[in-house]
Amino acid sequence: MAFTFNKDDIRTASTGLEFGGDYNVVITSAEFKGKSKNGNDYATIHFEVADGEQKGGRITHNLVDDYESDNPFNYRVINSMLTAMNFQINDNTQLELKTLAPRLINQKLAVRVTKFEKYTNDEGKVFYNPRVESFGTWMAAGSQVDKSNPRPSVGKQHNASQTFSNGTPLPPDPMAGQATDNPFGG
Repeated sequence: MAFTFNKDDIRTASTGLEFGGDYNVVITSAEFKGKSKNGNDYATIHFEVADGEQKGGRITHNLVDDYESDNPFNYRVINSMLTAMNFQINDNTQLELKTLAPRLINQKLAVRVTKFEKYTNDEGKVFYNPRVESFGTWMAAGSQVDKSNPRPSVGKQHNASQTFSNGTPLPPDPMAGQATDNPFGG
């Protein structure tokens, strides 16, 4: 079997989500992290898109238990997620993220991504991470990609010093020259 080379048809391997949309996901890991800067318990959840053209794409989401804070809200996000996955638990059951997190692994549900949050790491590299806006039940029709909502580009990061191990220059960044403005106006 052969393929046809086309210098304008380049895509690098990536586990990042390329577009917003509604995605069927599986929780691949859930780790209790301890206390947040505000003193609330929190856990980090990793979702993996289970179907469709973004299959394998990863989404990270933090759950915060702020139930005992002055202005509780985030614990309701946890309730929403548990409801969406039809998690077997009775109403009014007290939960702690420390014991709940390991029980979330391999659970299936749907998430809606409409925004990508800009993040700059300690080395100054910019990333746009998908933000989970809401949770829903698993979609029988499969994940629905919103191609009108692409992940923002971080701009041209290719330079002449980037080469293959044999010294051959890397091909140009296929995203070079595209607008790097935030499509959400923020």
